[in-house]
Amino acid sequence: SLVDGLGGERSRWEGSIATLELALTNLTGDCLLAAAFLSYCGPFDAEYRASLLQQQWLKSVRTLQIPCSEHFDFCHFLANNEDVRDWNIQGLPADAFSTENGVMVTRGTRWPLMIDPQEQANKWIKNMEKAAGLKIITLKQSDFLRTLENAIQFGQPVLMQEVMEELDPALEPIMSRAIVKVGNRQIIKLGDREVDYNIDFRFYLTTKLANPHYTPEISTKATIVNFCVKQQGLEDQLLGIVVRKERPELEIQKNDLVVAVASGKRKLVELEDTILRMLSSASGCAAARGG
Repeated sequence: SLVDGLGGERSRWEGSIATLELALTNLTGDCLLAAAFLSYCGPFDAEYRASLLQQQWLKSVRTLQIPCSEHFDFCHFLANNEDVRDWNIQGLPADAFSTENGVMVTRGTRWPLMIDPQEQANKWIKNMEKAAGLKIITLKQSDFLRTLENAIQFGQPVLMQEVMEELDPALEPIMSRAIVKVGNRQIIKLGDREVDYNIDFRFYLTTKLANPHYTPEISTKATIVNFCVKQQGLEDQLLGIVVRKERPELEIQKNDLVVAVASGKRKLVELEDTILRMLSSASGCAAARGG
């Protein structure tokens, strides 16, 4: 009776299988495009990013017959709507350019160095990491290395503000992640001190310079992300502000829908797992009785 009752689920599961198989087929090209975008697009504005992706990389991938999604979306590939909604609540502007920046800051393997003359990234990072005990430092502070040592040991996030075009050489081991494994411990050397490295440690850097020129050495060790607001991004942000002011019920409805969809997807996965477990136990009981 359980199998008969699940007859209506067959078409949905077949549709899910087809979608997943297509996504799996396109995974190679999508991963290649996402890695390229994450590695190289950070310093550029929205127009140049779109030009690189649409006019160059996608064309090259298709010319080389590497399977990829027809409408590849960097943000959709590396983040879900619930994450983006949380970032917006924490102060990240809701335009597409800022969402791309949010993905690059949170998904990259190198520490992010954010070009932030309007201090939008500063506000977002402070709100996002507040609950984790964010430490805020500048290179002008005499004890910034001591703060970094403690944060590395205890796995706390650190925001370094007002970075200029050159970094202090003392930051080199952190930027290059020069971590050494000694037995069960992970060690990083800061100056003449060896510090236990906690994998929960996170490091963010921001600069107020609108057009800085960083050396290749810094560019290869940090993910440079451009938060400078240009006309198109400002229009998108202003549109979002106007909607929130004039039609706040639409913003509330949008947030409620994102939460409801995410909750529905989680519930669906739980129910599918329960169904499969029941089917498996039912099959086992039938086999035992047959034996």
